[in-house]
Amino acid sequence: MRLLAIIKEPANIVRYLAGVGEVTEVPRRSPDRGPPHWKSRVLRLQALGNEEESSGSQGYGGDEAA
Repeated sequence: MRLLAIIKEPANIVRYLAGVGEVTEVPRRSPDRGPPHWKSRVLRLQALGNEEESSGSQGYGGDEAA
C-alpha cells in the first residue's frame, strides 16, 4: 500500500469518491422506534417506577393480578 495523494478540498473528495463508486451523500436517518413494551410487571416497575400505576393504564397484558 502506498500514499497516492492527500485530498483536502470537499469538491475534490466528492469527485474522487464518485469516481471509485463510493456513496457521496450522508445516509438518511432511520425512523425513531416506539417505546419499549414489557410483559413483565416487575421490569416495568423497575424502569418506570410508580409512573405506570399513577397513570392507571392497564392493557400491557399478561401478568396483572386482579
